[in-house]
Amino acid sequence: MKKFGVLFLSLLFINSGAIAQQNSFTTDSLYLNIVIPEEDTVMYSFSRYRVAANTHPEAKAFVNGNEVKVYSSGAFIDMIQHEEDTTLIEFRVERSGESLSKTMYLIRPVEERVEYTKKAISDYKMEPEGDLWLENGETLTVQFRGKPGQQAYFSVNGVTGNIKMKELDEDLSDGLKGIYRGTYIVKPNDFGKDLKIVVKIKKGLFGYHKKVVPGKVSFLKTPIVGEVVADKAYLNVGLGTDRLGGARHGYLEEGVKLNIVGKQNNAYKVRLSESLDAWIPTRFVELLDENIPVASSLTGTIRISGNEDSDLIRLTLSEKLPYISYQELDPNKIIVDIFGATSNTNWRIKYLTSHGIKNVDWRQVENDRFRLIIELEHSQNWGYGLSYGLGSNLEIKIRRPPVIKDVTRPLSGRVIAVDAGHGGSNLGALGAAGTMEKVINLQISELFKSMLEEQGATVVMTRDDDQYVYMAERWDKVMDTEADVLISIHANSIGYGSDPLRIKGAGILYKHIAFKSISEIMYARFMSLGLDDYGLIGNFNFTLNQPTEFPSVLVETAFLSNPDEEILLNNKDFQVSVAEEMVKGLEQFYLEYGYLETISDQPDK
Repeated sequence: MKKFGVLFLSLLFINSGAIAQQNSFTTDSLYLNIVIPEEDTVMYSFSRYRVAANTHPEAKAFVNGNEVKVYSSGAFIDMIQHEEDTTLIEFRVERSGESLSKTMYLIRPVEERVEYTKKAISDYKMEPEGDLWLENGETLTVQFRGKPGQQAYFSVNGVTGNIKMKELDEDLSDGLKGIYRGTYIVKPNDFGKDLKIVVKIKKGLFGYHKKVVPGKVSFLKTPIVGEVVADKAYLNVGLGTDRLGGARHGYLEEGVKLNIVGKQNNAYKVRLSESLDAWIPTRFVELLDENIPVASSLTGTIRISGNEDSDLIRLTLSEKLPYISYQELDPNKIIVDIFGATSNTNWRIKYLTSHGIKNVDWRQVENDRFRLIIELEHSQNWGYGLSYGLGSNLEIKIRRPPVIKDVTRPLSGRVIAVDAGHGGSNLGALGAAGTMEKVINLQISELFKSMLEEQGATVVMTRDDDQYVYMAERWDKVMDTEADVLISIHANSIGYGSDPLRIKGAGILYKHIAFKSISEIMYARFMSLGLDDYGLIGNFNFTLNQPTEFPSVLVETAFLSNPDEEILLNNKDFQVSVAEEMVKGLEQFYLEYGYLETISDQPDK
């Protein structure tokens, strides 16, 4: 087992403001460079805050008067308790009679506490906010703040009026009085487009104060058909989101017809089947004429054919319908659900050119959900793509395992995509010594590329210099070159509220269960370096893990936020070992799951 200790770095890094720049310093100069906080004054709500800075490795460092460890890189870190409205953070470094200091501030946001408003009506809104399309049985919620203790109502113009609103209790409204809320459940006969919502509150004995609520509501009786008009349009599971964009069912190509039954803000609600809805950003869809019938199709014949390296399954349809695919293991299967499709398939045709398909079955799992079950001859899924071919025929292209001609050089002739994360203005994570993740990622990627080429592989780099390449461009580059495998290289970091000394180690992340095997192999290779076990993480929603066309993993080599691992990541020997282990991991994956040319009976791979 290889283990790496903490090594002294001859190069130090500086953070000027919020941007880190790589610099070298003379051994006699005292300096103080603050990485976190990024600005002199930071708004921050939580009780713990991570600070990070760097100085001369032989200096002493103090945070709020308490001495903290200075690492051989010059980095020092601390955790600050932020329990007051304003917390001072004083950095001070000392060496040979010299000292430097800087004071920064954490400010806790103070919520506005208003007992009541003198205005009759203010802060009015619908929930959910924005323009809404609702269907039968869904709930419209309207809320506003006004003078407490009044009678309040809202109306939906042309549909219903004088819906009584309730003034919320103090504990439900976080201490605010005069918060009124009312709801309306859409009825079967309700219909209207872009209807206005009006709230009102008593004004004297007979009159009312009135306000029109921002946003409009529409009540739909039947779905509106929309057509996907953008490349890489995706279906979201719900409206939730995070830094990766929220959970997704998958991607759809241009021309697919969707049955739209609702809208919230900038997303359409798609009725996939009786039991399943999804959401798609409005920018991906063009609404068609309202008189167009809902998107549906009977299924026709299934044809199974192939060429020298892949199999092709064609299903006849009369419309380009939405689909979702997923995988199962042991036995190795691809499942495709086609929504709006009804079975009229009475046979399948399998041609002699198909070698990788054991069986194709189908069933009608709901009135409007047709399922294809594709069982593969081999134990490892090497990738597959779904698209509409001639007319509206759904085509599923499935890669067969690669043929290994030389067991001593299993990567020879293979095409490997290597993604160096971040780049250009996107620095990625920053270490306390000022190390930029984008630099580390590219350094390791270049070493990895050289080693792969020595083994006879062709390497596709999504970036090979310090520039930022958009995710869509990276995706297209890998797809255009038909790479076998994608490895995306990153360094990890924690949030502001976590202790950087406690969280460290390597992590491997993947999206699809079919590619768990290569992820497990890579993770075992990283553990052989003596790194801590940060975890093997599945169903990860990273953009470059989304394609089903090729196995892909995202490698988190170590934590830049941990000072020891930041030093490790800057060490050339460690970088070489990381690249070596990734090469060994790929060799193992190909040998375990590829076809060996000298073996005639190969379908067990």
